[in-house]
Amino acid sequence: MRLRDANRADARDLAYLINLAGEGLPEYLWGQMAEGGQSPLEVGAERAAREEGGFSYRHARVCIDRGRLVGMILAYRLPEAFAPEDLDDCPESVRPLLRLEARVPGSWYINGIATLPTARRKGVGRLLMAQAEASTIAAGCDLMSLIVASENRRARTFYRRLGFGEVATLPMVPWPGCPHGGDWVLMTRYLDRD
Repeated sequence: MRLRDANRADARDLAYLINLAGEGLPEYLWGQMAEGGQSPLEVGAERAAREEGGFSYRHARVCIDRGRLVGMILAYRLPEAFAPEDLDDCPESVRPLLRLEARVPGSWYINGIATLPTARRKGVGRLLMAQAEASTIAAGCDLMSLIVASENRRARTFYRRLGFGEVATLPMVPWPGCPHGGDWVLMTRYLDRD
């Protein structure tokens, strides 16, 4: 297995994987943006192919195993300041996520990490999270952050094993097709850079 920077040609795979990581919320949002018979995944691929924005291939690293893309991580440094009051134009289901992000300004934020179902439990996630730690240090950050669904127990256990702790929760605002209820959980990990 090897890691590399994502490129524009990876956009469709990135859209598929970020939808897995996002519990189906991305697909719902992309469906709201679709025009002229586009599928939600096509909208997601267009967004992943952009040069700018949080969901851009430029923020992603991918894991390749035997020539096949099997996992990805999308991560970047959050702005130092964010006003969570300016959420009127955001979909209601996204607002709790943005409010949680606002609690960790300047952190290295893992927007999404996902592995193809056939590649799980083979070390892909650990490899991607090690990359995230290296990127955090390279960016001069000492705090990593991520948000996970409270009912995604497997992911929460994985993050706890990597040293992340739960610091805040907000209730999910369900969307059509939401796989479960519960809360969004903000988890962080401070890095010792000595």
